[in-house]
Amino acid sequence: MRKKRILFVDDEPFVIDGLRRMLRKLRDEWDMSFVTSGNDALACMAQGAFDVLVTDLRMPGLDGADLLERVTEAYPITARIVLTGQADEGLSERAANCAHQCLMKPVDAETLKNAVARASSLQQGLHNEWVRGLVTVCNTLPSLPSLYLDIVQAAQSESTDARTIATIIRRDMSIAAKLLKLVNSSFFGLGRRVSSIEHAVSLLGLVRIKALVLGERVFKQFQPTKPIPGFNFESLWRHSLVVAEVARLISKAENQTGDRPDQAFTAGLLHDVGILLLAFNMPDRFATLLASCEQSTTNLWAMEQDILGATHSEVGGYLLGLWGLPPRIVEAITLHHNPAAIHYNGVCAATCVHVADALLTQEGWIETNEGALSYQGRLDLDYLRRIKVANRLDAWTKLADKTIQQTMTDATA
Repeated sequence: MRKKRILFVDDEPFVIDGLRRMLRKLRDEWDMSFVTSGNDALACMAQGAFDVLVTDLRMPGLDGADLLERVTEAYPITARIVLTGQADEGLSERAANCAHQCLMKPVDAETLKNAVARASSLQQGLHNEWVRGLVTVCNTLPSLPSLYLDIVQAAQSESTDARTIATIIRRDMSIAAKLLKLVNSSFFGLGRRVSSIEHAVSLLGLVRIKALVLGERVFKQFQPTKPIPGFNFESLWRHSLVVAEVARLISKAENQTGDRPDQAFTAGLLHDVGILLLAFNMPDRFATLLASCEQSTTNLWAMEQDILGATHSEVGGYLLGLWGLPPRIVEAITLHHNPAAIHYNGVCAATCVHVADALLTQEGWIETNEGALSYQGRLDLDYLRRIKVANRLDAWTKLADKTIQQTMTDATA
């Protein structure tokens, strides 16, 4: 197996020397190059492809934002990580529009290693170069939404509370209003009137609020610019919301603790983001895929595999991996149609999302008679038997039925 090629760029020689020392133990796994300017980085890349670029933001001459823009255009399948400090706002915004991950300086060794390792593993994991290029091209694939990044960064402080998070969310009044409408719908069944974002954060918790912000922004960014026969955007949003809640309830029903139910919620909300990417970036070809599904008994992801060489679940997992979401969430999104590929013999986020997605499809949540997307979801009963939870299916079905009934009228907030 060839080594993963990583390029590090920083104009400070002492930083470059520190990176060399920090990563020396990885020389057997990574083929690393270190340069001190954006122009040197471009010259280096012209001599051979790199899997990952890690660059400082503030540099004289060709700054980090300029470098990222040029790499995006010339080498779209290279994963891009930017190290940011106290750069001016305009420069940071330009960099954010071309970076797949942003790490705050000073970055510790473990965080940097994990970010680079995850990005380079994803590069090797998706073998279809055409699809990988589609995912990594920046003018059709913005980076993580800035509002979400602000919430994530704020959450890293021990002093952050619900009021702080609410202040950040209120910067975008459209999403603030949408969150309040959603929280006050029967979807969450809170049984009380929520009149403030701060109250919503307190009731739902930070993980679910982050997921809702990210989901809403992603769906807004990738809404197809023209109608696609066989695809209903609003139906996909409703489906994603309810899969998220059912996945969370299944996790709780299996006595999973900590943030595991909320991670199942996040994975459920984003499990079909790959469909959005395909519909947004290649609407005509995606319409052909849907038409082919309608004329055969082949399900959507099998048709995608045959025609594109990769499925929407792989594409979505690849993107969210590049964005640095937790591995359990990325795994659940990537394998929600193929949970048997998971070696762990217990309930995990992928189990919850797989079951929720298949149950809701079987229960008719996808309104195919309204031109919505037909998933042809199927439960992998062999997988459920392998992890010894097939006997829980009736209980999970009741959770799905109850959630559908609660949300049928107003889950479109």
